Amino acid sequence: MAAGLGFKDFTTGEVLTAADVDGYLMQGIWVFASTAARNAAVTSPSEGNFAFTKDTNSLWYYDGAAWVASGATGDIEGVTAGVGISGGGTSGTVTITNDMATTITASGDIVLGTGSGTYDNLPIGSTGQVLTADTTVSPYKVKWATPSAGGGGKVLQVVSAVITTTANITTTTLTDTNIALAITPTLNTSKVLVMINAYAQQDCSSNDGEFTAQAIIDRGGTTIFDTLAEGFRVFGFPSSAPYYRMTTPLTFLDSPATTSATTYKLQAKVGSTTNGEAIRFQPSSTKSVITLMEIGA
Repeated sequence: MAAGLGFKDFTTGEVLTAADVDGYLMQGIWVFASTAARNAAVTSPSEGNFAFTKDTNSLWYYDGAAWVASGATGDIEGVTAGVGISGGGTSGTVTITNDMATTITASGDIVLGTGSGTYDNLPIGSTGQVLTADTTVSPYKVKWATPSAGGGGKVLQVVSAVITTTANITTTTLTDTNIALAITPTLNTSKVLVMINAYAQQDCSSNDGEFTAQAIIDRGGTTIFDTLAEGFRVFGFPSSAPYYRMTTPLTFLDSPATTSATTYKLQAKVGSTTNGEAIRFQPSSTKSVITLMEIGA
């Protein structure tokens, strides 16, 4: 197969040679049933020859070394990038990129409209915050914010424990009573209502003495409530069997300002050990109760 010779304007009466026919007149697009039929008919194609195969409706051209699919299957003349899109072109392989890929800079970012057909990313907030509408915030009109007091006075959670393990305190140093319980507030603005119903026994070796004991509520090593020296006080024990049992309620509303696990406990001490004073919590496996309530501020 001769190579295409381009265009020639023939004159009247001019005799066409075989080379003229092959070089000028055979420059059209050949049609074959398949690529196999094309290859059988055209054993020596020339660069620039075109062929169409009907089985796949494909157009091919010979690039001097092999038949190549022309890819001429559409009528798109150009791709123009719009808002938020970059790239485009009018020929060859065209790439377009959505700039949202570069707008989002961190895990958890949110894409928000900023007006006039534009958008931007809002970085993720802190743990426990919620997305809140706020028309004063430009340009987003929304913001991350800590929930307002968890609903204003609502009980967010309640934990409680019954204590039966005896604690016998015979010292003037504050000592654990075994009445203790932990709570993990959901908000650092919450308050914790501490309610303790302590069952205690006061012992003394003398029936004519005065007994005093002090108790405190401790939160993580900090005293948040103190009954002072006369938190437990008895004048003159009974003449026989010198002890006295009672249930004492203690209540305190605390502001721990944390979302970490927080332990509340009751500690106590006796005012003196001169007459064998002792205070025994949960004597004989009796029951004390501690209840903690998280309250939305």
